[in-house]
Amino acid sequence: MEQKIYTLKLDAAYQPIEIIEGAKGFSMVYSGRARVLENHNEQLNALFCYPSVIVLKNYIRKRPLQLSPSRSNIYWRDEHRCQYCLKYFPRPELTLDHVFPKSRGGEKTWDNLVTCCTPCNQKKGNRTPSEASMELFRKPSRPRFTIVRTKNGIRIPPSWKKFI
Repeated sequence: MEQKIYTLKLDAAYQPIEIIEGAKGFSMVYSGRARVLENHNEQLNALFCYPSVIVLKNYIRKRPLQLSPSRSNIYWRDEHRCQYCLKYFPRPELTLDHVFPKSRGGEKTWDNLVTCCTPCNQKKGNRTPSEASMELFRKPSRPRFTIVRTKNGIRIPPSWKKFI
């Protein structure tokens, strides 16, 4: 199976915008909309390499990407560890816990959701951590967004490190 090649696209201020397929990056350079900052070692053909990092010639204002507090994003933020017992669990053995219980008006927000194992979630029930005599390992909060999060499982080339 052939591995896909990706290109990091930067705006004119050298801020990461998105990760695109290498062929699209090449097309943007070839059409004059962007210029190459770094190339991959992999070649498109005998004459051209896939671009690793490109910068757009025109400034594009994009609103910042926001991650929603979805189940997979909460698990990612908490590194698949129960925030009460700190044990690592595979995804099927995890649940979400509302720190301030949903049954009492707790909302689905970054500050109120944590990764939890089933035994700890059952022990806590519909109480707050202090009412259940349980301590949170880390106070939940909105994670810093990283452009890499938009493309799970890709290998980050060394040429991207200084831009991300």
